[in-house]
Amino acid sequence: MSDWSGAFGGDLQLSEEQRAQLGLGPDDEVRVLDAAGSTILLERTGSASPIAIPWDRDLVLTAEVRAFPLADLLNVIHGSGKSGFLYFRRDEVDKSVYLHRGEVVFATSNQVVDRLGESLLRSRLITLEQLRDAEKVFQPPQRFGKVLVQRGILTPRALWDGVKIQVEDIVRSLFSYTAGTVHFWEGEVQPDNVVRLSLPTRRLVAEGLQRRDELFKLLASVEDPRVRLTSLEATPNQLAANERAFLEALGSHDSFQGVCRQVGLDPLSGARTLQLLSLVGAVRVDRVEIPETVASGDATHQDEDEVRQCATDHIKLLAELAAPIIAIDGAEMLSQRMNGLLADTASRHPQLLKGLEVGASGTLDPEEVAERALRLPGDRMRTIAAALGELVSYLEFELRNHPRIQEPEHFLEAVEELRSNLDF
Repeated sequence: MSDWSGAFGGDLQLSEEQRAQLGLGPDDEVRVLDAAGSTILLERTGSASPIAIPWDRDLVLTAEVRAFPLADLLNVIHGSGKSGFLYFRRDEVDKSVYLHRGEVVFATSNQVVDRLGESLLRSRLITLEQLRDAEKVFQPPQRFGKVLVQRGILTPRALWDGVKIQVEDIVRSLFSYTAGTVHFWEGEVQPDNVVRLSLPTRRLVAEGLQRRDELFKLLASVEDPRVRLTSLEATPNQLAANERAFLEALGSHDSFQGVCRQVGLDPLSGARTLQLLSLVGAVRVDRVEIPETVASGDATHQDEDEVRQCATDHIKLLAELAAPIIAIDGAEMLSQRMNGLLADTASRHPQLLKGLEVGASGTLDPEEVAERALRLPGDRMRTIAAALGELVSYLEFELRNHPRIQEPEHFLEAVEELRSNLDF
């Protein structure tokens, strides 16, 4: 039996059988972070995450994000004025936040999309050419920001602003995760690079939740089977490995889901990668509209009662999907998210949706939608399905990814019969 008691701060000696049980690689070592009662928390060191865990601080909180969303946890830490180190992990994603008296002072991530260069590029503080020029001469452990200043790409002040933007982006990105594990060690922890910012935690939480909703909206849009991705004439070797892999996968797939499966990206990381590729002009996102091959005169053959029933059934489905979300978040919060999506959808279907607003039930006025549907030209039922189908897809996505809804499939199964009767 290994000696657990002497492992704090040093590597734990394990047998080959124990290493195999823990799934350790040849360069991996293990140390004990915390041992209390029947629970022992181990840290993999060596070839694993570059994020340094503060083993000499007190571990005071461990939680699953499904049950305790990160926004709630950060608000608790902020409200209590705690200093410490918050560490989040989900699959291959590692992110950390340093806090001083409840306020964010730094953050790190092992994700390519969160690197300083990519953050500066998204913020338009540097160009893609400047980023790749600096990467050619960058040699770790040299600091990448220093290279940017040395080459005259950024001033020291601009670099400072850029690092603040990077840290804020990392913190805001946390709130998009609906699953994962978070640990918090209490006590002052100094970031390795000595940069110590002072960023308002409450603002970052509010902005992060807004960014999360925007990202979910993007995901709901690109996961629509009618959306196609096209690789443009960008130079692949100018891009990072994940970005190149994403572009190369477009040679085999033109759908977002297909690309993510081939590259091995989770939907959130895939969406952020797509945002970056769209920014540098490497990918175009198109929506394949269903051609209106039915002449306007043919619309008279569609019984008005069928058109009205089609609109009413879609509205009923929206209400059924919205109900469990409203029960948790409240009608006002869901309506805000839905109205943002509605405005975007209305730009493509103005005759049916322009000027409408989502009400307290999380859906639209069925009578108003039905009356507008009856005045549509062409294939009216197909237009209803295309327009309201976007809202349905978004609610289904939010329901599946809501951190406080443990078994979304139960709700989806309950509306399966209604959904199967609609034309998506």
